[in-house]
Amino acid sequence: MKERKEDRRSKYTRMIIKDTFLELLKEKNYEKINVSQICKNAEITRTTFYLHYSNLDEVFFETLDEALEISKNSVKLEENKQINIFTDPSFTPLCQRTAVNPKYNVLFLDSILSDYIANKLFHCEKDFRIKQLQEKFGLTEFEAEKIYRFVFFGSFAVNKSLGWKKNEEWNKIQNLIREFIKNGISKK
Repeated sequence: MKERKEDRRSKYTRMIIKDTFLELLKEKNYEKINVSQICKNAEITRTTFYLHYSNLDEVFFETLDEALEISKNSVKLEENKQINIFTDPSFTPLCQRTAVNPKYNVLFLDSILSDYIANKLFHCEKDFRIKQLQEKFGLTEFEAEKIYRFVFFGSFAVNKSLGWKKNEEWNKIQNLIREFIKNGISKK
């Protein structure tokens, strides 16, 4: 069956729904948001909402996928490129690249959504990052996966504790973490 091309009005309505969802997340936790609030704030009917989405989770999933796509496209991951994983922006964890986008930052601040987001982001670049670590440091796949898990979830937790704000304090902490990792791995 041929998939119908989405028209401009549908795209606009979906965009309004997602933008309204993000605005509401600035005011309250995900669990406190409902379809009625989105409809009221977006000035659409419930029928219009359900024409585009089945439920609030669908809005969240599409919004997150959109944010990830933008972040993935911001840095080209090149398998054969010789890089310094401590300074090259392509090694910046996907969570940092996504969360610094002002439009989507609010997704990362919600305590209900953050575990789901962390796990989804972890798996997005997992295979590439493990291969990168294996090649750079001569690690086994098992070792590389554990290092990547440590770096990713550690970075996620630190960034979350800093409110995902890139500022002088954030830069200082990121540099400390990079030095800690660099010196630890270099000793192997």
